[in-house]
Amino acid sequence: MEADLKQYDNERHDPARRHGSGRRRVLSYWRSVPAEEFDAAFKAEVTAFVRETTTTEWRRAIAADSAAAIAMVIDCKSPDFIGIKVDLAMTVLLACAFDDPAAALVLSVKLRQMPLPARLRKQLATSWLVANMLSASSGPRRPARNTTPERQQASRPAPPRSRRR
Repeated sequence: MEADLKQYDNERHDPARRHGSGRRRVLSYWRSVPAEEFDAAFKAEVTAFVRETTTTEWRRAIAADSAAAIAMVIDCKSPDFIGIKVDLAMTVLLACAFDDPAAALVLSVKLRQMPLPARLRKQLATSWLVANMLSASSGPRRPARNTTPERQQASRPAPPRSRRR
């Protein structure tokens, strides 16, 4: 089984190239590039490719509707092989994962279910889990409950009084 999976992480053995299907290389990024390596150019390439898709369901997911992208993959069973349907769905999810911690988390979970070499699968899934945590922790912070300026002032201890006589 390991020999069969090697075709997915080696450009020379990429099924798209081997079979001349014309699929663009961007379809393999979700299964070959860790989260931290996506710079602005990579992101722009993925986003541009994803926007070329034309069906209604895909358009919703492409329009930065992370919920639609997540819904497309969340209930899917682990595939026996990675074909065009898996590549497209995961590439759309990837485009959402750049800006949405929930999509990054789902991408991490789904990567763990893919027929990829174990080491690559673990590396990619972990990179998106870390991206999820970093994105979630750097997002806008909600104020704690009941923290109006008046309540904050009232909850502070009074400054110590000086003991002058």
